[in-house]
Amino acid sequence: MSHSQYKLTYFDARGVAETTRFIFAYAGVPFEDVRIAREDWPAMKASTPFGQLPLLEIDGKMFGQSAAFARLLAKRYGLAGKDEFEQAQVDAIIDYQKDIQAAMAIWWREEDKEKQARLREKFFAEDLQQHLVNLQRQLAASHSEGHFFAASGPSFADFSIASFFFTIQKFYPTVLDNFPQLKAHGERVHNLPGIKEWVDKRPKTEM
Repeated sequence: MSHSQYKLTYFDARGVAETTRFIFAYAGVPFEDVRIAREDWPAMKASTPFGQLPLLEIDGKMFGQSAAFARLLAKRYGLAGKDEFEQAQVDAIIDYQKDIQAAMAIWWREEDKEKQARLREKFFAEDLQQHLVNLQRQLAASHSEGHFFAASGPSFADFSIASFFFTIQKFYPTVLDNFPQLKAHGERVHNLPGIKEWVDKRPKTEM
C-alpha cells in the first residue's frame, strides 16, 4: 500500500500529538516527526491554521486540530471502528477524554497555589475516580473481553487513552491502582506491534 507524505509538527513532547504518532507506528506508516523549540513558536504561529500546535501536513496540505487529523488517519488505516456504530463508540471515548482534560485544566491553570492544591486534591479524590469508573465500565462493555474500547480491536481511542494515562501516571503513579482493567489496557496498548518499537525509541520527554 502506498502512503501519502506526512509531516507532524509539535513541541518536543508527547502531549496531544502522541495519538497520531501511535497511529503511524501501529500502521507502519513513515512520517516526519518535527519538534520545534518553544522560542521558535511565536514566529510560525500566524502561519498555522488555528494558531496552535500540533499540525499535520499531508502531501503539503496543512491540517490543524489533533483530534480531527487523528480521526482522518484512523479512518485511513482501519483504526476508527469497523462500522458506524463502532465509530460512534470510539468517538465517544475521544470526546469523554476531552471532558477529563477540561476538568484537569481547572486546577492545572490555577495560579493561586493553595487553591490549586485544593482543586487538585478534589479532582483526584472525587472527579477523576468517577471518570475512571465510567471508562473501565465502557472497556468492560466493549465485547472485546476488556481488551480495547471497540469489539473489532485497537482504535485511536485506545491509543489516546493509553497515552493520556501514561503521562498522568508519571506524576501520580498510583492513579490506576484501583482500576486494574484500565491499567492492563494501557500496558496492552504500549506493547502492541509498532507502538512498542516507537515507545522504545521515541525521545524521552516529561509530558
